[in-house]
Amino acid sequence: MFKAESLESGYVKENTPCVLHGPMDFEMKPGTLVLLAGKNGAGKSTLMQILGGLQKPVGGSVSVNGTDIGRADTETRASLISQVFTHLPDMPLTTAKEVVFSSRLRFLSTWNSHMKKHDRELLQALQMCGMEAFAERQFNTLSDGEKQKIMIARALAQDTPVMLMDEPLAFLDYPGRREMLARMKKWCAETGKIILFSSHDLELALQSTDAMLLLQENRQHRWEWDAEILQKTNPAGLFSA
Repeated sequence: MFKAESLESGYVKENTPCVLHGPMDFEMKPGTLVLLAGKNGAGKSTLMQILGGLQKPVGGSVSVNGTDIGRADTETRASLISQVFTHLPDMPLTTAKEVVFSSRLRFLSTWNSHMKKHDRELLQALQMCGMEAFAERQFNTLSDGEKQKIMIARALAQDTPVMLMDEPLAFLDYPGRREMLARMKKWCAETGKIILFSSHDLELALQSTDAMLLLQENRQHRWEWDAEILQKTNPAGLFSA
C-alpha cells in the first residue's frame, strides 16, 4: 500500500513554507497504474521528489507498506521506491547492462560478489523494456529514447513495490509511447507494482491508466479512480475553468 496522510507538497524558502498542493490523502493499492497530470509548473516534479523521500514535505507523511518514507534511511527507501527522473545521466565508458546493474548494489553481500549472480534479474528487467539486445552497448552511444528505456529497466531491476516515473514517455516517439504504456500496465497487473507516472501526453495516458491525480491551481487537486471515466475524458477539459 502506498499511502499519503495530510500531505502538503511544496518547499521552504527563507524559512517560510510555500504549499503548492494539499493537504491530500490517498491510498494506492498494489497493481495500480496512476497518472499524475497538471500544467507546466504545477508542481508535479516537486510532488514526485516528496513521494520518493528525496525532499521533505511541508506537512504530512508518505508511507509504503507501513514504513514512513520521510523517516526511512537510504537503504530502506531504496527497497521500497524506485524512481525514473526527467533528465538522462551522462555515463561514459558504461554499458547499458552496467547502468541497470547499478540499481542492485543493495543486494550485494560483499564488494566481491560477481555480477553474473544477477544476470537473470538484469536480463529480465531489460526484456521487460524490450532492451535485451542493447545490454552490451555503451550507454552514451544510445539515443535518448533508448537511454530512457534503460533507466526504466534500471528502476525495474531495483525490485521495489512502488515505482515513481517523472515523464517516462518524454523521449519516446508515438509508437514507443504506446508500447511503453502497454508494458507499464502489464507490469502492474503481473507483478503487483504500484506505478505513479507523470505525462503531458494525456490523450494516450488516459487510455491506459487506472487512476489519475490532477494538480490544479490554488493548491487544489482532483482524484479520479474510475478507469472507464478516464478513458472517455477529453484532455483539454481537464484544464478548463
